[in-house]
Amino acid sequence: MKTIIAPKRIEKTRIQKVAFDLVETLRGGGIVIIASESAYVAIADPASDDGITVFKSLKDMANDISFPVFVNDVSDLLSYVPTISDRDRLLTSSFWPGFLNIEFTTNEALPCNLGADSSPASIMARKPNSPLLNVISELMGPVIYTALKDKDDKILKTLVRLLPENRKQVEIAVNSGVIRSSKQSSVVSCVSSLP
Repeated sequence: MKTIIAPKRIEKTRIQKVAFDLVETLRGGGIVIIASESAYVAIADPASDDGITVFKSLKDMANDISFPVFVNDVSDLLSYVPTISDRDRLLTSSFWPGFLNIEFTTNEALPCNLGADSSPASIMARKPNSPLLNVISELMGPVIYTALKDKDDKILKTLVRLLPENRKQVEIAVNSGVIRSSKQSSVVSCVSSLP
């Protein structure tokens, strides 16, 4: 596993360069570990069969699970959902970036299954408060993610505590130091007429 230091928010040119490198890794089927607001997460290209295989091996996961996605904007979901309503746009403009995950009904035919063995009935999306993750999803479209656990089976807050078997499967880790936030994300389901 190669480790790089996360660029600072003010280093816009470095953020773009690192994002380009990470997108190349993801499109090649590699897995990247990166900090979200409250944990280190693994991200993968949902259209890469090789990436999905490695991604699923990081944790004990059911084959039929579809993973949540990071997006840069709600319009990144246009090929996944039948429509993005005014209500959905208002929710995202009010609460993104941040900890709000929004669940949408999916189209019958999707560009990919988001890590599941068959097309999922819904997609869970969030725009994180991370310039690097936002540039990655701006370049790629939605990327699937999952929070990782540390050696004590707690949410991974520092790369030092990454499980050795995960180190072997990850191509690049972006080190942001110790994550101090303990905030939890919320979910709003927009699959029916009332959220």
